[in-house]
Amino acid sequence: MPNYAQGDTRITLSQTDVIAGQNNGSLVIDSQRTRPYWFDGRFLAARDLEREQDYFLQRQADLGQAAGFGVIHGLWVDTPAPNDPNAGADTVIIRAGQGLTPAGELVLLPNDITISLSDLPDEQNLDAQFNLAPLPNTPARTRSGVYVLALRPVEFTANPISSYPTSIQGTRTTHDGDIVEATAIALVPYPSPISWTRGSAQDASQMRAALARQIFLNANPSQLSDALLPLAMINLQRGVISWVDPYLVRRDSGPEYSGLRLGLADPATQQAFLMQYDSQLQQTVSNRITSGLSPSFAAADFFQALPPAGRFPLASLGITSQGTSQTFSQAFFPQQIDVRLSVIPVDEIPALIDDSMSLPPIDLTLPANAYADLSVFALVPVSRSGFAALKKSLPTLAPNPTVPQILSFRTPFDLMRLYQGAIRISLPTQNQNSAWLNAIGNQTYGFYIRCRSSPAYVSFSTGIVT
Repeated sequence: MPNYAQGDTRITLSQTDVIAGQNNGSLVIDSQRTRPYWFDGRFLAARDLEREQDYFLQRQADLGQAAGFGVIHGLWVDTPAPNDPNAGADTVIIRAGQGLTPAGELVLLPNDITISLSDLPDEQNLDAQFNLAPLPNTPARTRSGVYVLALRPVEFTANPISSYPTSIQGTRTTHDGDIVEATAIALVPYPSPISWTRGSAQDASQMRAALARQIFLNANPSQLSDALLPLAMINLQRGVISWVDPYLVRRDSGPEYSGLRLGLADPATQQAFLMQYDSQLQQTVSNRITSGLSPSFAAADFFQALPPAGRFPLASLGITSQGTSQTFSQAFFPQQIDVRLSVIPVDEIPALIDDSMSLPPIDLTLPANAYADLSVFALVPVSRSGFAALKKSLPTLAPNPTVPQILSFRTPFDLMRLYQGAIRISLPTQNQNSAWLNAIGNQTYGFYIRCRSSPAYVSFSTGIVT
């Protein structure tokens, strides 16, 4: 009979049971889960204590992997304010926090750290520093390209103490008495995305868009070492920071999603894509306003993919004159997409976005005809009381009036049907246009959600698709 030990949570097998289990395949042995067996009279050697330390470190890493890698809290990467005396062209601030590497190792920063990127070794140089890889140093102050700012667990020996001789003829020496665990900050060179073309006037923005498409839409991030916890992606131009984007690589800690993966089914990746897009959108709008440009632009000019829901600049909506009539037009989404304008109570937006995030992202690099079957709701957020008032002022169009697209993008067949009256487009009146403009007011952003496709129903008695 096996003996129960440690509060009846684990049993101790006899040698007979071990041999029987190995022979019939019912006993699975993990070589990494072996620890010294202590008993009175056993000679205590340093290697045995090291084995015991390694055992508990491995068990701790196993628990860390079960929790899911990522940032537990904090560890945000910021750039200093312009008036900060520590501000520099390559200076970043890493906020205090802790996280878990994919290998399950804990990394910790107890305090905020302001550091110059030129003082950091990149990942290869860090390996050389710890005698893991004999690679030459690169000139830190002339770095150009994309890098991942990451944390890596390291350890070193310190605090020398007296070492007694292990033989009669031996002499006393000194030896480091402690192993100190620490967290190292490193830069990891990241390959440029394949879809990015060098030499355009918007190199930095286009590279960022290409990276987002590669990571979130194609689900093809460059493989980083499991020993690293990525915090942010940084673009450097000859040692000067061009942009810092934490959401491209940063993930919050949590168990990996094990359900059906259609689109971006991983909640951590969904959230990261939405936050990355929103951050880049706000920066783009702010830069255009600062430069005296209109905040109205086509999404494809700055992005290669859009999350299935998010914000968009309301300035991209406008009134266009068509002969004697006026109608709304939009410039942000590809013109072939069926875009419908609607108002929405602001308190319902989170639920709509959460529902749409299960749909695939919108790829902006596809040919024009690929968008013919896509529909998007462009939502103008209003207060709950304002929503009811707007419905009364727009009885024929609220809440889902169509935003007509540019006629030149329609197929010849659609243009002929439109001319013959087979296609009817509801156009808002001048009073209704004014009501829409009042609803938009001075808001900078609206919200969009990708619509689900309606299923086609087949009548098996007639064979007609409806």
